[in-house]
Amino acid sequence: MLGPLTAGSEDVHDYDVIVVGGGPSGFVAAIAAGRTGARTLLIERYGFLGGMATGAALGPISPFHFGDEQVVEGIPQQFVDRLVASGGSTGHMKCTNPHGSGSYLCFYDRHAYKWVALQMVLEVGVTPLFHTVLSEAVVEDGRVTGVIVQNKSGRQPFRAKVIVDATGDGDVAARAGAQYTLGRDSDAALQPGTMMFDMANVNAAQLKAYIDNHVEDFEWTSECVAMRDFSPRLEQRHFVAQGFLRFVRRGLETGELYLGRDSILLLTTVHPGVFHFNSTRVINLDGTSAASLTRAEIDGRKQVMSLSQFLVNHIPGFSDAYLTDTGIQIGVRESRHILGGYVLTGEDVRQGRKFEDVVARGYFPIDIHNVHGGSGYIPGGSTWEGLADSYDIPYRCLIPRNLDGLIISGRTISATHEAHGSFRTQGGVMGIGQAAGTAAGLAVMSGVQPRHLAIKNLQERLIADGASLRRDPERVYSQQRRAQEAINKALAEGLITGLHMARPGLMANAAAPRL
Repeated sequence: MLGPLTAGSEDVHDYDVIVVGGGPSGFVAAIAAGRTGARTLLIERYGFLGGMATGAALGPISPFHFGDEQVVEGIPQQFVDRLVASGGSTGHMKCTNPHGSGSYLCFYDRHAYKWVALQMVLEVGVTPLFHTVLSEAVVEDGRVTGVIVQNKSGRQPFRAKVIVDATGDGDVAARAGAQYTLGRDSDAALQPGTMMFDMANVNAAQLKAYIDNHVEDFEWTSECVAMRDFSPRLEQRHFVAQGFLRFVRRGLETGELYLGRDSILLLTTVHPGVFHFNSTRVINLDGTSAASLTRAEIDGRKQVMSLSQFLVNHIPGFSDAYLTDTGIQIGVRESRHILGGYVLTGEDVRQGRKFEDVVARGYFPIDIHNVHGGSGYIPGGSTWEGLADSYDIPYRCLIPRNLDGLIISGRTISATHEAHGSFRTQGGVMGIGQAAGTAAGLAVMSGVQPRHLAIKNLQERLIADGASLRRDPERVYSQQRRAQEAINKALAEGLITGLHMARPGLMANAAAPRL
């Protein structure tokens, strides 16, 4: 934490809003801030936008939905629409079994994602600054007034009226002296990390036939149903499966397979014959430690190389496949939770609680990967806990307790480990990003600190920009009817088998919302 910035020895660059981090919450926050008219700078460590979604080679965007109700709209949905129009996405597809993946998935091409996000940022006049990392936060009298960054040009100071921390790890807040917790309250345990990867030249028909004929070898499976037309150049049939349990068990027992979990999770991608794997697990990963990240990168890549060869050797459909892509970094699920005016709890999430200062809505089950080992959804293993209803994310969770001039965006907002296990997904942090960026811009334009921003004005602006803050029963009914019609059509046309429909006991987040 540094003291006041002056124009003495260094040239200070002034902006209204600075967003640090260009991941899903960060680039959406920058767009939202730019739309308010605020002069906005977006600082990103890589040479592209998307963060974990592109840099860590994630698979599909998690649902924007609770059941069939779409609860994340606004800028995030505009981004999806642009992706589909560019020929780079399927749009939202309904999962016939929401267990394990959520009620919908949106498959996308990562290169299209990078380009569309950048176009939308540039269109509203935001200035991007790539290949730049945060060094220090500047604090004056309890207010964050700027950041010091490091890049090819050397050390550079930037000043702004409001800073949005979208680093994913709360780096700005931590360097400014904000209060935070790390991981789980009881023991500081953190969700494990994953090195994602893709395999190409897969015989999808052979693979799908094996899954269809061996459902007992899987923890869960699902087929995906299109809700809209998308580019015919993209893969048209999509499915998800987690299992191959007997293969993995044998591989681990013989030592042929080196893997941090006891099952394989694979998904189709937008490219025919290319499959995505969310199948490695590295426990005890602290994303705020360079040494821990280094250890995780090494172990994650060791798992990728072992599993990719194991797939070729043993899994039906992979005999001619090859490793085609990995993340340029390991995927980090959890690190700091910056303490704000309210701490969102697991019970808030489970019960679908509503708040007067709502600025975004949550919807995803509490999804916590096993923090201590490789087992999946069994007692003492991973958690997949459905919700009674969608829930509200209060504005107070975005405002640090003891600092002005700073808004938190993305997965590091004020929440417990359990609550974070729900909203940490890509759709969730995008919704939070729109709220954070809009609040930053309005605070600047109103001449007030973010904590004193009129909630009503913020909510009105979010709604005007398409965000969903409250349930519209008529719209929900229409969405439910549309989804059922799409499933019926897919069954009639043979696009899905119907073998992977949700079974009793696996209906988490599938029930109709309370109207």
